[in-house]
Amino acid sequence: MQTSHHAKVASSHKNEDHTHQKKSERRLSAVADWKKNFINFKTPVVDVEHLISHYRRSAETSSAVIQILTESARVVARRQAECLRSNAEHALKASKEVLNHSTSKSPASSQSDLAKSWLDCNVESLREITEISTKSMWEAFDVINKRIAEQSKEVVDVASSTLHSAEKKAA
Repeated sequence: MQTSHHAKVASSHKNEDHTHQKKSERRLSAVADWKKNFINFKTPVVDVEHLISHYRRSAETSSAVIQILTESARVVARRQAECLRSNAEHALKASKEVLNHSTSKSPASSQSDLAKSWLDCNVESLREITEISTKSMWEAFDVINKRIAEQSKEVVDVASSTLHSAEKKAA
């Protein structure tokens, strides 16, 4: 009885060894297949100079856009300061006229004229600020649009040259 038990255990160990050996062979086969595929893998040639040039031109475009927007913000801030100064002057003038009654017009008529003048000045200032902002946004848009058009052409050129290189190698 012990002999048959030992025979069963020995047979079981043989089966385990055989299963383990099959698993090892499958793993080695998978590694060999992966290695074969990796060896045959061809990487595209990367033109580092072209890549650096591409990023340099994109950085120059970003810099130009930032410069346009910064200059516009500076001009708008200056114009707003002028508008604020003008509003203070209008308020001072209105308060002096109300206190002095120096005009022949009624106080209500005088205040109405000053309010209309103040409103006209602010509307004109707002129009100028809007035009400045709009103009700078269009300038920035044109710079970005030009760079996008250049990039599109570059992509087409690179794809075309890569295709021609691949066709030459195949021939």
